[in-house]
Amino acid sequence: MSTSLRVRTARAWWAIFENLIYLAFAIAVIASIGALGMAAGIFHGPASMQIPQLVEWPFTAPRQVGPLRIGLDHSAHVLLDRAERSQVLLLHMPSVVVTLLTAVITFLLWRVARTLRAGDPFVPRNARRIFTMAGCVAGYGLIAEPLRTWVAVITVDGTPAEGMIDTDWPFAPAPLGFALLLAALGAIFRKGTRLREDVRGLV
Repeated sequence: MSTSLRVRTARAWWAIFENLIYLAFAIAVIASIGALGMAAGIFHGPASMQIPQLVEWPFTAPRQVGPLRIGLDHSAHVLLDRAERSQVLLLHMPSVVVTLLTAVITFLLWRVARTLRAGDPFVPRNARRIFTMAGCVAGYGLIAEPLRTWVAVITVDGTPAEGMIDTDWPFAPAPLGFALLLAALGAIFRKGTRLREDVRGLV
């Protein structure tokens, strides 16, 4: 395979990858708009939110304890059949945060993919973008899951389900680890940018 053919093939694959990221970004934006609309009470009907963890697992049969609908597969939902506007806003707040973080991460990834297709990935902007993505992923682990737990605790307060939600460790460790990997990748990009600038200075 000639060099020019390999270059064209690589650029075609990067174009496909970039378009897939762009599609994911569009989906994330649509999901964000939907989440914001539900949080604002535009859509009516029962309001529900999956909770992170219960204190006791599992149960021998599905049950409804206050606003908690508990299943057998280690899952439980806060379900309000007649939710007020403030309750709808509260229950959808974690979804809004997650979708916004997802939209930002996907957009930044798309911008990085554009520079990769152009053959010039080691630019200062990419290092900043990767560090921003690392911050968003860390924010998911440090904000999204604790926020979901906090919302669930407030919702079941004063009901028969009070005290059933586990609040010992609401943070998600996997996103924090992935954020560290992204930060390391951002450091590599920043180092590559500096090395390229040093080589240009020597030339």
